[in-house]
Amino acid sequence: MSVFSFPRINVKGLIMINVGTANNDDYSGVQFPESWGPYAGDPLRLADSINVQPLTYGLTDDRYIEWIQKPSSFVQPSQPSAKAAVTKAEAVPSDRQEVQFIPAEWNYYGDMGMTMMGVNVLAVQYPDQTATDENQIIGATLSFKNRPGDTGRSTAMLIDVNPESVPCSQIFSDSLTLEKNGEAIFNGKPSKSGTRWINFQRNTNLGGPNGAAGSFQCIVPIEEIEGQPIVEILSQGNEGKPLAGLVFRYVIYRNLQKINTFRYAQAEWFQKIVALYKEKGLNPGYSEICGTISPWFEGEMKSVPAGRALYPTNNTFPIPPGSKGNGSQFVLAPAMLAVDQEAGLISVDFSATFPDNYTSAAYDPLQTGDNPKYDFGQVNLLVRSGSGSHDFGPINYQDTAAGDRAGWVFDISIKNLSSDALQMITEGNFALNSARYGDLLAEADYFIASDQSCIFGDQGEQGSTIDEFLNESPIPQPATIRVFQKGQELDAYTCPPLTVWQYDTTPNQQPGMREQIATGFKPGQPLTVDVSDPGNRLFTFTLPGQPDPPENPNNLALTTIPQINLRILPNNLDYSQYYIDPNAEQPVGNDKLTFEVIFREVLRNYYLLYPAMNQRVPLNDPEQWADPVMAGTLMQRTQESWWDKSEYMPRTRDLSESRRTLLHAWCLKIINGDTQTA
Repeated sequence: MSVFSFPRINVKGLIMINVGTANNDDYSGVQFPESWGPYAGDPLRLADSINVQPLTYGLTDDRYIEWIQKPSSFVQPSQPSAKAAVTKAEAVPSDRQEVQFIPAEWNYYGDMGMTMMGVNVLAVQYPDQTATDENQIIGATLSFKNRPGDTGRSTAMLIDVNPESVPCSQIFSDSLTLEKNGEAIFNGKPSKSGTRWINFQRNTNLGGPNGAAGSFQCIVPIEEIEGQPIVEILSQGNEGKPLAGLVFRYVIYRNLQKINTFRYAQAEWFQKIVALYKEKGLNPGYSEICGTISPWFEGEMKSVPAGRALYPTNNTFPIPPGSKGNGSQFVLAPAMLAVDQEAGLISVDFSATFPDNYTSAAYDPLQTGDNPKYDFGQVNLLVRSGSGSHDFGPINYQDTAAGDRAGWVFDISIKNLSSDALQMITEGNFALNSARYGDLLAEADYFIASDQSCIFGDQGEQGSTIDEFLNESPIPQPATIRVFQKGQELDAYTCPPLTVWQYDTTPNQQPGMREQIATGFKPGQPLTVDVSDPGNRLFTFTLPGQPDPPENPNNLALTTIPQINLRILPNNLDYSQYYIDPNAEQPVGNDKLTFEVIFREVLRNYYLLYPAMNQRVPLNDPEQWADPVMAGTLMQRTQESWWDKSEYMPRTRDLSESRRTLLHAWCLKIINGDTQTA
């Protein structure tokens, strides 16, 4: 039942997301002008994510760093790309050919870190009551800190699997901590979270990515929290049902930077960003975060609530002209519903569903209380079966404060329903209905999801395939899917055969079209992938009777499609010339392996595109890296065994096996005392 189980600990606050933006590829809908000679007509993009290398357009490193931090002129084609229209941080004028952008975008020096700010427990829900003032954990603070108290530091980071496109982002953290008065209620390492239900229509009055939202879920296994106060709290009412851990489902939305394009016109925005970059300053985003902590039991999904999925229909509702949201006709985002016949309860998770309506003219990201729910009229939860239906009444989504206290999980008693209504619940389909606009959400026949939705693998030889991937730990594992029908999980014997579809989503400007790669696929079956070429692959799944997915990946419905995103890292260069013994399990560098080679092949990408890494130790300084202590530290932190740690390098987790071997050969060369040719 995961988030539908009791007790539910509901939290809300802000979260700072300090992503670096040079690799975002948000401006690739515009092109270099004629003055750029051989690069005229090329899309504006700084990162070649297929080969994990920067695109420098003939500039020296110093000139490149200077150029990407200042506004430059580009050409806007007559038909901008769909991605540019929804993800760019600066508005592109549609009535001019010449446009200006800062290529490094809005937070060049971001380090990918995440920090919760004032995320406090608002209420604790039990089946028959909600405690808001007398419970021992009301007011407790949630964070990604490695320990409670003032000495703790946040260990979380947000990393894109494929920086060129929207899906999918992942959150790694060493710890999740709930504390009060400096004492831990729990502290333990959470599983990795990946974005779900990416929705660019979360806000009717904020456009671009600022109006978007994403849902996340992680679990903290019981072995991480055994003996801590949270175990007793979550066990209340669950006697005889062994706790496997806790689950934390949360939604991140209303992202604003302090220097944002709503508060400042373009010229002033440019001026402030340029001044900020001169000081190597930060311009992170601050989002609202609302979530629920609840018991997690063995066998439940780790990365997403599972149940009966209510997906958006083709029906929309309008927002007033002049609103700044992404579009004038809005659709709702999904909801997940669970029926507990024993408890006599229907529970619906509407945390991702209802859009907000930002009201402040200040666009101050630290100001709260100015983002109420948009009122589009009454909606009722219904269930229908045949010609019959039952109306459970209106959903009170307009009371934002009450929704926050409930974690946006609404409970409806079915204890006193007629036998006909109970049968409809079992056999029928749920819908969220508006008398004016029709069904805005309708129950899908199936819910398909994977706990391995954001994975990595290395390129192999031509024609090679792999069926295990890096996900949240350094141990490769299969990528599988799970299928639910009316909330009941289907196994390989009861589930109809699925079709697997693949898209090559890199480069962003020329993605590959839909490709059918498997039929007769079953839940629990490992996904097998051809890794002959590096890049990013997106996989989706359909069941008999469902329509084929769109041919172009840009048309995928990110709020509803089941997906697995795979980053295949480049392994296509032979570095054996740089090793004393290329056949050694861990080669050591020879005289040819100089710092210039290491910088060109590995470090330069991070030096130019992720300068936060360069702030601690200059990545282009050979003297810094010719020190045995530094070499040992570098070798340790780039070990694949550190994959799930916050101190793993690089944070972007795009270091392939061949480049790791090259880097470690260099480190061993330095550690062994050979610095003459370093």
